[in-house]
Amino acid sequence: MTKTDNNQFPTKNKSWLQRLKDESWEAELLVSAVAIFAILKSFFALDWLVIQFIDYLDPNQYIFGYYITVSGYLAVGILAAMFAIHFVLRAYWIGLVGLNSVFPDYGLEDSAYSPIYTKKILSILPKLSNSIRKIDELCSVIFSAAFGLMLIYLYIAATSSLYLICFNLLKDTLPLWVLLVPLIVAGSLIIFGMIISIPANIKKFHGNQTIQHLYFLYARWGALILYGPFQKSILQITMVFGSNFKKKKGLIKMVIFMLFIGFVFGMVKMFDSNFRYLLNHERELDTSKKHSFFYQSLNSKNSFLLAPEIKSDVVDSPILEIFVPIFEHERVLLENHCGLPKTSFFSKLDEEVQKKRRIANLNCYQNSHRLFIDNKPQAIDFIKSEHINTQQFGILGHIDLTGISTGNHTIKVKKVFKDSEFKEWSIPFYHIKE
Repeated sequence: MTKTDNNQFPTKNKSWLQRLKDESWEAELLVSAVAIFAILKSFFALDWLVIQFIDYLDPNQYIFGYYITVSGYLAVGILAAMFAIHFVLRAYWIGLVGLNSVFPDYGLEDSAYSPIYTKKILSILPKLSNSIRKIDELCSVIFSAAFGLMLIYLYIAATSSLYLICFNLLKDTLPLWVLLVPLIVAGSLIIFGMIISIPANIKKFHGNQTIQHLYFLYARWGALILYGPFQKSILQITMVFGSNFKKKKGLIKMVIFMLFIGFVFGMVKMFDSNFRYLLNHERELDTSKKHSFFYQSLNSKNSFLLAPEIKSDVVDSPILEIFVPIFEHERVLLENHCGLPKTSFFSKLDEEVQKKRRIANLNCYQNSHRLFIDNKPQAIDFIKSEHINTQQFGILGHIDLTGISTGNHTIKVKKVFKDSEFKEWSIPFYHIKE
């Protein structure tokens, strides 16, 4: 029979495992480098996702888009921080291993410093072999934790986005309560898990068969719903951490600290996006403040317009050009409000019907947008257009300012969906009369 070590692994298998561990750092470095690059690029994908949520989602569903994108920024930030820290530590570990192969330990007799100074410094420094072992352990733990987190977020983000798409495609076909069933099941499961996990992890109830069995059922079937095909991989990683918590508290605390660093990094990147609009789109803007997003000259790098835009805050021309973006979900609202017949994406219309449809759309947009200068209604003819920078769909109009005096003025834009539902913006500008 093959000899075993502590009755766990055969000697042959253990040597194979040890050899794999000794050589895994090369793969770890490669994966970390690729992961860091891909994860940093993921922030651009999240910025794009925020824009798609704003553009296509009904405002009543913005809260779901908000939670998806916020969790995405935090998860990607944590992943980026953990992989970056892993890469740096593993590179440092390689340096220590190389140094250890040349100098097995600190020297005293051959030291360039005095014996007294050398002894005092060595008394506060860890052994080289200990540092190599601890950094190796930390790198392995970080890598596993980051991988587990990546699986969790990928599945949750994918299923949440898929649910939103299906909800909007089927909301006119199925009853609302049917569409809400998956959300209610997932929410109830999370609440039940939070409730049962409190007593289940208190030492007093560790021997309680009923509570522990309920906790097991939640973990078993809850993981299947919340993590999908990744359930066993995620449970394996979390159980390795949880079941060795008392043995390696220092390592796990370090991982928690790195999670905090990643959390902060994700929040910094998140505040560079338009995610706040998903939460406060109904909030009135401060009219005593000049907002840069109203002016193309101050807003040239913006990739998505959330409000109407004029050329500049200083207008020295008798003609003022204004672009009003129309979101995709607003197009549906406006067309329903105007009573336009619905058309399928696959339906074929003859050329004459298409012309009438386009004119009806433009008339609908024309009648649903009202402009005022200093609270005086302005007659304006709009034309459908795409913004020169963001390529957004909207309407473009020109206002005659020949009767407007030199000085500060305000153009007000009202977007009317129904008699009592509209959006409103006030755009200050300074007019220089020729």
